Amino acid sequence: MVAAIKLAVAVIVVLNIDYCKSADLIVGNSSSLIVFTDNIKLSSIPLTSRNKNVFYNGNVIIKGINVIDLEKSEGKVSITAGGVGFTFTNIRIKGEKGKELNYLVQIFA
Repeated sequence: MVAAIKLAVAVIVVLNIDYCKSADLIVGNSSSLIVFTDNIKLSSIPLTSRNKNVFYNGNVIIKGINVIDLEKSEGKVSITAGGVGFTFTNIRIKGEKGKELNYLVQIFA
């Protein structure tokens, strides 16, 4: 029963995050142990938006995810699979047209 409730909450969180228009994404508890960190940096291409998928698959339950836009652009970040409460996550970063991507991704367990 508890597992079903956790799954339902996780699905609702993922669906709500997908509609988020903010360049930064902060989900869950970020005061735990960092298990993954990556600096995503892609140069700009005129008239094109840069996209990047970040995949993480670990052995511990994810307690928090921070994706910080270091350029403060109007890009979009969404969790497309997994996330808080799972041992894996897929994060999609879509940059603003004609701008570079510069994001810091942190996953906490």
